[in-house]
Amino acid sequence: MYLHDGNWQQIRAALQTVGAPTTATELGIPDQCIIDALVHASEIRPERYTILGAGLTGDATMKWRGL
Repeated sequence: MYLHDGNWQQIRAALQTVGAPTTATELGIPDQCIIDALVHASEIRPERYTILGAGLTGDATMKWRGL
């Protein structure tokens, strides 16, 4: 949504208005699970180029998450 200039803030606000979770923490997903998902995401369909490129390192992901 963000990369396609969609209004993700409006969607997040609507979800928050009805009390729906909008973050991994609110969904009860542990930080390590998010880190593992981001580190290994580029391996799922390696033939396709994504914004993750060749992937993220665990350190880069932890820095991004503020850990």
